[in-house]
Amino acid sequence: MGISGPDEWAGPIEKSLLQNQPTRWRLIAAERLESESPIRLVSGFEEEPNDVAVSAAARREGLRYLLHGEILQATGHEDRDDKISLSWRLTGLQPDAPSAGMPVSIDEALIEQRYPQLMNVPDVAERTRQAAVLETKRLLAASVDRQQVTLASPRMLPGSRAIRRGNELARSGNWPMAEQVWNGVLESQPRNPAALINASIAAAARQDFSAARERIAEAVRRSAFSPVNQSLAEETLVWIELRQRDYHEAFDLSPPQEGWLISRGSL
Repeated sequence: MGISGPDEWAGPIEKSLLQNQPTRWRLIAAERLESESPIRLVSGFEEEPNDVAVSAAARREGLRYLLHGEILQATGHEDRDDKISLSWRLTGLQPDAPSAGMPVSIDEALIEQRYPQLMNVPDVAERTRQAAVLETKRLLAASVDRQQVTLASPRMLPGSRAIRRGNELARSGNWPMAEQVWNGVLESQPRNPAALINASIAAAARQDFSAARERIAEAVRRSAFSPVNQSLAEETLVWIELRQRDYHEAFDLSPPQEGWLISRGSL
C-alpha cells in the first residue's frame, strides 16, 4: 500500500524496499496490482491506493498481506541529530495471516548501535533513510521467521502463576504483554531463572539480542542448582545465539562487540 508522508522521505524508502527485497518476502507495489484490476475504486485520500481495490487484487494474486507505512515524524537538518518515526501496518489477507502494527523510530544513537557501517554515509538524512529501510527489513524478517521454543513453566514456586500467565499470552501471540508480565516477576524476583529464560526469548523475538544474551546468561548462572532450569537455560542460550547469527548474516553485519559465546563448529 506504499508509504504516506513527505515525498523526500517516503519515496526513497519505498523505492529501496522494492528494489532491494527483504529476505523471504516478495513486495509488489499497489499501483501494479490496481493497474491489472478490471475495476478501479476511488481512494479517500489523494494519490493513495484504495484499500478495497488493492485487497481484492492482492487476493487474486495469492498474496498474504497488505503493508502500509506512514511517516509520523521526520527531520532532515545538518545542524542537529536526524530522526524519523515510521509506523507500519501489516494487514493479513488469509485466515492464517495475522495482522500487526509496529512503529520504527530511527535516530543517530540507534544507527551507531545497530548499523555502524552507515556512519560512513556523510549525508545525515540519507543515512537515516537507509537505516529506516534496514530496520523495516528487520521487522519483516522477524514476522516470517517462525520458531518453536520451549518456555519455562514452573509450579509451586514464587512467581509461578504470573510466569504461566505470561506463557499463555505468548502462545496467543501477544509477546509484548507476555514480556511485561515476565519483567514484572523479575522486578520483585530478579534471580528467578524461569522468568529470566522466558524474558530472554521475548527479547530475542523482537531482535534485542543484547538484552536476550544478558538475561539468558544470568538464567544459566541462577539455575546452577536446578537441573531442569539449567538444561532449558543452556538450550535457550544456544537458540538465541543461532537466531543472532542468522540476523547478522542476513544483514551482513560484523560480529557483536562481546563476540560469540560458542563457536560455529560446536553447534
